[in-house]
Amino acid sequence: MVTRRSFAHLVFSSFDQNRDGGVDFKEFICALYITSRGEVNDKLQWAFNLYDIDGDGFITRTECLTIISAIHSMMDVTSDTPENMTDKIFKQLDKNLDGRVSKEEFIEGSAKNPSIINILNSSRL
Repeated sequence: MVTRRSFAHLVFSSFDQNRDGGVDFKEFICALYITSRGEVNDKLQWAFNLYDIDGDGFITRTECLTIISAIHSMMDVTSDTPENMTDKIFKQLDKNLDGRVSKEEFIEGSAKNPSIINILNSSRL
């Protein structure tokens, strides 16, 4: 099970753009701006980086399930399982059916989803 602490580590890692194990002031300010006031495309790129845990440029089912499980446990979601949600995400985003989602697939697919756009547009820190 993914804990709040491990999810916080994943978010921290997404802020660490140069992957040096720390978040410097510039990285912190950029992340704060993107997540609170950035354009939708910038927020989608940040979200992709959050899901792409190993930084290889693709989101695997395992990476997606890790993030979805963390969100479920933190928000106490009971309407659907993380596994089902991961399946739905992959059906929508993995257009070439290679078992992983590229940044292009993620951004294009997410940008076409009104629910995602509404969430991104309403997220203000």
